[in-house]
Amino acid sequence: MVSWLLVFFAIIAVAVTSRNIGKPTWWLGPQSNPSFVLLWALPFAAPIASIIAAIKFGHIASFVGLGAALFLGAIGVADISNTPGVALIECAIAISSALIAIATFAGRAAVPRP
Repeated sequence: MVSWLLVFFAIIAVAVTSRNIGKPTWWLGPQSNPSFVLLWALPFAAPIASIIAAIKFGHIASFVGLGAALFLGAIGVADISNTPGVALIECAIAISSALIAIATFAGRAAVPRP
């Protein structure tokens, strides 16, 4: 769960940085013509869903995490044409979140007791 909070904060860092350097992501839009407010929340839905799954639905949390990583990857790929540097960071966050989700599969296996 803490790792998904870090993913959440990493997305915030990408959003703030992309605005500061003047190359906003597609889901933020330029400051002069910002995107619809619900689009701003789009990338944050993935880590929030993973956190909720980890708290309430532990048996499917690994699969929700993989879906969230794919979703974040798709958001990063959509930024490649307009802001390739920001897209690289978004894809790195997506890969990191995929590794988080894969690591959670290790905790799912039941160990037989002697």
